[in-house]
Amino acid sequence: MDTVSTKKIIAVVIILAVLCTYTWSLRLRNVPQLQPPQLDVIPRTFDGFTARDGCISPESLRLLGADLTLARSYRGPAGNTIDLFIGYFADQQQNSQIHSPKHCYPGAGWDIISDGSIALDIGGTISSAQGLIISNGSSRQIVMYWFSMRGKTIPNEFALKWNQMTSALLAHPQAASFIRFSAIIPPGRDETVRTELVEFVENISPYVLEALMPGKTDNGS
Repeated sequence: MDTVSTKKIIAVVIILAVLCTYTWSLRLRNVPQLQPPQLDVIPRTFDGFTARDGCISPESLRLLGADLTLARSYRGPAGNTIDLFIGYFADQQQNSQIHSPKHCYPGAGWDIISDGSIALDIGGTISSAQGLIISNGSSRQIVMYWFSMRGKTIPNEFALKWNQMTSALLAHPQAASFIRFSAIIPPGRDETVRTELVEFVENISPYVLEALMPGKTDNGS
C-alpha cells in the first residue's frame, strides 16, 4: 500500500472517530422540550364552515403513536365537507414516528393516482405542500398535507428526514407535527373541489400554525 492510500485511510478513520465522539456527546446534552401545541385554538366555525370533532379509535391511536391528535370535519354552506387531521409527535422515536400518507393510504386500500407539489399562500408567505388524488373503487379524494417542526413548514417526507437529522446533530427539539386536509371529489367536480380546498387551507392555516407553535419551551425560553 502506497503512502497516499495510507494517509487517506488514516484521514477517514480520524473523521469517523470524531463524528462518533461528537454524536455520542450529543446524547449527554440537555435538549429543551417545546410546549405541546394548543390545538383547541383552531376555530370550529370558519368562513361559513362548522366543524364536528371526530373520534379516533384506541387501536388507531396506538398504531399512530402521536402524543396529541385533532380530527375534525368542516361542513360548508353547500354541504361540502373538508376534513382536517393533525398529529403531534413530541419526540421522533422508533415507536413514535410520523407515518407518510404515501405508505398509509395504499395499506388502507387506497390507490394514489396523482402525486405532486402544491403552492399555498399562507399569511402572505408562499409555502409548499404535497397534493394527492387517491381512489378506492368509485370513491376519490383530494389530499393536501405537510409537516411542521419548530414553526417551520416542511413540504415533504425527504425534507422532514433532513430536518430531523440536523435537529438531532444540533441538539434541537425534534418535536414534529403532521397536518392533512382532505375532501371527497364528486364526479365531474375535480377543479371545483380543488379550488375550494386550496382556499379553505390557505385561510385557516395561519390559525393552525399558531396552534402548533405556542413559542416557548418548557424551560421558559
